[in-house]
Amino acid sequence: MPKFRFITTVLFIVLLTIPVAALAFKKGDQLPELTGTTLDGKAFTISSLKGQPILLKVGTTWCPACGQQANEIAAVRDFMIDNGIRYVEVFVQERAQTIQSYLDRANHQRPDAVVMDQGKIASALNIYLIPRLILIDKNLRVYRDSDPLPRSLLKQELQKMVEETH
Repeated sequence: MPKFRFITTVLFIVLLTIPVAALAFKKGDQLPELTGTTLDGKAFTISSLKGQPILLKVGTTWCPACGQQANEIAAVRDFMIDNGIRYVEVFVQERAQTIQSYLDRANHQRPDAVVMDQGKIASALNIYLIPRLILIDKNLRVYRDSDPLPRSLLKQELQKMVEETH
C-alpha cells in the first residue's frame, strides 16, 4: 500500500506542475459538444446556444476560488446581459440539492444555465483545476480558455470577444 501512495503522490505533484495552458484550448479551437443535465432536470447541449457568445465557468460549490470567480462574474453581469452573453455554470460531481442550496445563499445572479456534470464535460474540457473560465464566441469557437479573471480583465476580454465576433 505505501508504494501506491507514493505513486499517487508523485502523479499528483506532476499534475500540479503542468500549466493550465498546456491543457487549455487555443483561441479559435472548435469547442467539443458538451451535454449534461440542468438543475431543473432538462437536457443541456452547448450547441443549443450557437449564435450567442458564452461565458462558461466550470467549478464546484465547495471551492472558495469558484465562489470568488462567481462574484467577479456578478460584477460584470449587467454588461453580459446588455451584450447578449450567455452565462453557463457547470458544477462537477455535485448533487442537485447541494447546487440549489449554494445558489440560494450565494450573492451572485443566477447563471442562464446551471448544468450538473458527472465528469463527462470535465473530461471533454480537460479540467483538472477549478475554477476554469472559457469564453466562447457565437460560432462555438474558443475565444479564451483561462484561469480565473478579476472583473476588470474579465470585462475587457468579454468586450473584445463581442467586438471581434460581432
